[in-house]
Amino acid sequence: MLIRTYSLLVSLFASSTQQLLAADIISLSSSHSSTANTVTHSRCPSVLNQHRIRYLETQIIKHRHIYYAGQTPLLHDGEFDLLVDELTVLSHCLSPVLTQIGGENQQHNDTRQRVRQPHRQQMLSLNSVRERTAVDKFYQLHQDQQLLIQPKIDGMAVELVYEKGMLVGASSRGNGKQGKDLLALMLRSNAVNSIIAYPHTLVIHGELYVGQQDWQLRGKYVSSRHMTAGIASQLSPAQADVMSLRFMPWRWIDSPYNNELMGLAQLAMLGFADMSKMSHVIEQPQDIDYWLAHYQNTEAFLLDGIVLKLANNTLQRQYGHTQHAPRWALALKFTGPKGFSNVIDITYQVGKSGRITPIIHVQPLALSGRQVTRVSGRSQPWLLQSKIEVGSRVEIELVGNATPQLTRLVSSR
Repeated sequence: MLIRTYSLLVSLFASSTQQLLAADIISLSSSHSSTANTVTHSRCPSVLNQHRIRYLETQIIKHRHIYYAGQTPLLHDGEFDLLVDELTVLSHCLSPVLTQIGGENQQHNDTRQRVRQPHRQQMLSLNSVRERTAVDKFYQLHQDQQLLIQPKIDGMAVELVYEKGMLVGASSRGNGKQGKDLLALMLRSNAVNSIIAYPHTLVIHGELYVGQQDWQLRGKYVSSRHMTAGIASQLSPAQADVMSLRFMPWRWIDSPYNNELMGLAQLAMLGFADMSKMSHVIEQPQDIDYWLAHYQNTEAFLLDGIVLKLANNTLQRQYGHTQHAPRWALALKFTGPKGFSNVIDITYQVGKSGRITPIIHVQPLALSGRQVTRVSGRSQPWLLQSKIEVGSRVEIELVGNATPQLTRLVSSR
């Protein structure tokens, strides 16, 4: 009951702050001045204050600590993202008070924590919205320039550094300027090649993630994003978990190519996953609708939205960035349909490897034209920890508008 009430309060506040954020993003995108790093305080509601910022910081640090320690999250990903969105808005309003919070919990004092690694290039976040109107305005501002649309994979942002063809650095986003050293982890994985045919310095920003199938096989994490964070936070993760990691590049830093599509295609030639095949030029507004629907039905990996960005690297440099995000890109977050149902039975499925997976049967639930009658229970330990049993009322969400996922227990029988 407490979590449900808290989620409702967050959602109510977020509906207003998202409108502010969308307006601020459009204002920033329409300005070519690299010095305009803040929006006018006239947009900020008078009720906002420093106490709210500090409360949000405390909550985000707390839930990131739980998340990156591999524990079962108290909030699902969407609820946590709403907290971050609200803090983003308030950081524009009262930026001198905001304490920068990185991608991982920086107050986690675990002695096993990896050393911090400075980035070759600052890793910024993306301005994100949940309102389609903000995307349309962004398109209208840049319709005379080449715009790309890309899937936004829900994983962990990392920086890779190659010198003379050798992988010599890998780090998480962290606070944007430095992050956890992930080099040993990447060298153990098959996510990228440790040696490539490129004689110069190569710096890449991209997404470290776990595919949906691998996440379902493991069964001990609440989402593939949670699994990625859990693996990266461990000093000696299981090799089977490490081998499930994948990497998708989305930016070549200081690329010799002026068009981002060309740079991504060249990275594919060097052996990286081919983001160019999933990047599409927007010719008309209807293209956004087409690719949005296409990406929402992708089941291979977890997506939490789409990204619109300028394809021309020269224009990207001209538009520059704010303290938090580039002005030349915008992310639209998916809001998967959700519903509630009652558990009517729990059965067990034995895979070829002998692994046992609980199957939770629920009363028929209609979501986006689909009838959901069963969802994965992930694993027996997870099921016991979640205290889900026959008669429980649960929340189910279509992740990426494709895969039904049990997100939380609403009430017991």
